[in-house]
This record gives sequence, C-alpha cells and structure tokens, in this order.
Amino acid sequence: MTKYFDSKGTYKAYTTDGQHLFNDDAQPIGYFSNGFLYDLKGTALGHVKGKRILDKSGQPLYYTE
Repeated sequence: MTKYFDSKGTYKAYTTDGQHLFNDDAQPIGYFSNGFLYDLKGTALGHVKGKRILDKSGQPLYYTE
C-alpha cells in the first residue's frame, strides 16, 4: 500500500495497485493514468512527478514516502 499525504503531512489517501486512489474510508476518489491524477469524473487534478503529485499550477498536492 502506498499512502499519500498533503503538504502539511496529513494522511489523505492510498493506493494498493498504483492505479486507483482511495480515501481513508476506502471510498474511491481518483485514478492514475499516463502520469496524471484524475478525479472520478475524469478531470485532471495534477501530474505525478517522482513521489509527488503537483496540481495544475505546479504546487504540491500530495506526496508519498
């Protein structure tokens, strides 16, 4: 399992397969495709850069350890 944290270090989400993102209640909240993170409606939320997910303005959205 890979855990994701916000910029303040608060745990926000996880993935078990590297493709689907879930909140702490195990509800699906997004998915990864072609280097981007999308919400369930298909809107790009940010792009994956190493262990970070950056929002559309290039600011950190989530990170993993």
